[in-house]
Amino acid sequence: MLIGTLLMKHASAYYSPTFGRGGLAAVFSCEVLLGTTFTLDIDIEHKNAEDTTFTLLGSFTQFAAAGVDIKNLTGIKEQVRFKYTVGGATASSFVHFNMLAPAWRPY
Repeated sequence: MLIGTLLMKHASAYYSPTFGRGGLAAVFSCEVLLGTTFTLDIDIEHKNAEDTTFTLLGSFTQFAAAGVDIKNLTGIKEQVRFKYTVGGATASSFVHFNMLAPAWRPY
């Protein structure tokens, strides 16, 4: 069984499905499991239902090796999504990671 997400280097960003917030604040976690000559940038974006575009809520520290990063963010709007940007030294650069479900809290 393969757990997580595998993304290849691409000229444009990948986006997660949009999901509703579960609280006004949350702890977001990502664990990078493996990859080859990669960089992974993850932005957390949010918006309210009446907004036409997403805005940046926060960003993880850039991943370039296996590891874990956690972001504790507040003031979250109604809708949330993740933006994944994969870079690397070669056209075959890839990253395999597990984006954990947010741990929601009231504030």
